[in-house]
Amino acid sequence: MQLFFLLQILRATMFWNNLYADLSNPKLSLVFFTIVAGTNVLGAQFTTIVNHPEIAKGLWYFGIFLWVIVSLSTFSILFIACEQRIEMVLHGGWLTATVGTQSVAVLGATLAPQFGTGGSFVIFSSFVWWMIGSCHYVVLITLIIYRLVFFKISPDALVPPYWINMGALAITTLAGSALCLNIPKVESLYTDLLGFTKGLTLFFWSFGTWWLPFLIIIGVWKYVVTKTPFKYSSLYWAMVFPLGMYTACTIKLSQAIQIPFIANISKYFIYVAYIAWVFIFIHMIISMIKTATTKETPK
Repeated sequence: MQLFFLLQILRATMFWNNLYADLSNPKLSLVFFTIVAGTNVLGAQFTTIVNHPEIAKGLWYFGIFLWVIVSLSTFSILFIACEQRIEMVLHGGWLTATVGTQSVAVLGATLAPQFGTGGSFVIFSSFVWWMIGSCHYVVLITLIIYRLVFFKISPDALVPPYWINMGALAITTLAGSALCLNIPKVESLYTDLLGFTKGLTLFFWSFGTWWLPFLIIIGVWKYVVTKTPFKYSSLYWAMVFPLGMYTACTIKLSQAIQIPFIANISKYFIYVAYIAWVFIFIHMIISMIKTATTKETPK
């Protein structure tokens, strides 16, 4: 992780023009929220698996810092500089803004009991990020559905980025579930919000479940009906994340709203996520080998 951020710092200092060009590109700019999400997901591992809450707190603080920088820079540039039409730039990858924002809420809500008397403020902050991320989703998914319905999209542009339509809802569900589970552990004034939080969390999970068959139909249309050949791209990893996140959020939701049978979905769905991960990983290796062995020799 340290190497990754060192490379990002070097990129910012040595290739600022290239970095600014990416930030100014509406097709790419919001993808920078993946840096925020990666930081907070790593922090969640230190909380739930490795059990080093102090490291997790440091990653949460750093994730907040990254969120402020990325959020203010990307949206400001979009508001001021974007001159392209919606059908030319909008895609499912824009929803990484929701994913990154909700990752801050997930880690904050999970860590809240570790802050002692400060846990109440951490819960409040996590609520704020949860609401911001939810608002991002509602606004962006409205535009994305408009884009899908009223503008023709080539088969090559479909499937991988649009799986984030569901993945963003999955991490929103996970954030809401984390709030529901940790509010009772913190001496706070937010117990009155539990009913509202549970209902809204179930709403997001239901909408995410609704997306699943449509994404499968789009995939069948792309590869079976239009006979588009499968060609590996790093974008296909955008399909794996939502599958894994849907599995995790369904388990947490069943605990948060105390409906155990929902967790049975995850017992089977996890294998779908495993299969997708293995499939994409194998094709990534094959692609790397082909690239290495088919390089043209200098003439």
